[in-house]
Amino acid sequence: MSCIESLLKGICPEIEARVKPNLNGLAGFIIQGYLPQVWRFETEKEKVTLVVDSKGGAFVTMSIPSQVDVTVRWKHDLLATALRTRSREFIPPNEAPEVLLHTGKGKSAYGYLRQRLGI
Repeated sequence: MSCIESLLKGICPEIEARVKPNLNGLAGFIIQGYLPQVWRFETEKEKVTLVVDSKGGAFVTMSIPSQVDVTVRWKHDLLATALRTRSREFIPPNEAPEVLLHTGKGKSAYGYLRQRLGI
């Protein structure tokens, strides 16, 4: 298993724990409008996809999806550090990922989740 793949798989249970309980009621109706989410993480060493499906399940795949909401491109070591620590504290201030927001729902989700992922 690759480094970024492993780090993202470790985050999946936390994502599910945050999303699944909130899929009911009015809040659930709003959240479901943002699902599924497909995020592509690319470094010079790896390309990994994180998916949160319409039922709040989160999983990681190496396949290239046909529809992506967000693409994050960054130096491998910096992305690994950000995902491992969930903080930008150990990232030099002049180093930022290249982020491509492909959909409106991806843009909204990225604005909400980027700090929780350390990016």
